[in-house]
Amino acid sequence: MVRRIEGTIDYEKHNEVLNDNHKVLIYLDDMTLTDIASQDGSYIRKFHTIAKLILENQVRTFPITFSLEYDEKDIEKTSNYSLRVRIVADGKTRFITSSSVPVLTKGHGDMVDIMVEKIDLM
Repeated sequence: MVRRIEGTIDYEKHNEVLNDNHKVLIYLDDMTLTDIASQDGSYIRKFHTIAKLILENQVRTFPITFSLEYDEKDIEKTSNYSLRVRIVADGKTRFITSSSVPVLTKGHGDMVDIMVEKIDLM
């Protein structure tokens, strides 16, 4: 069955305007860790993306509302799930989530408010 996670994406400075060539990418990730050994002996965390939503030029200002669809059969009650956001313009990342945004399991719901941080381009 198809379910939805709904919410808003916001930036602390509401006067920020997105340019004409931008994409808002929203990912639902299974945060259950799969450690993969790298060549130097350290471990790399590998996550699995369950669903993805791309909003292209649909909004110009914050806050941005969204509704991300996912298939309920892909969700395990014992796993951890999180949303992450990237806002890309002209092929460069301009905004990102800097912390985990847990959803769906272990007391977390399907309504979220997400704050993003601006990436300063040098």
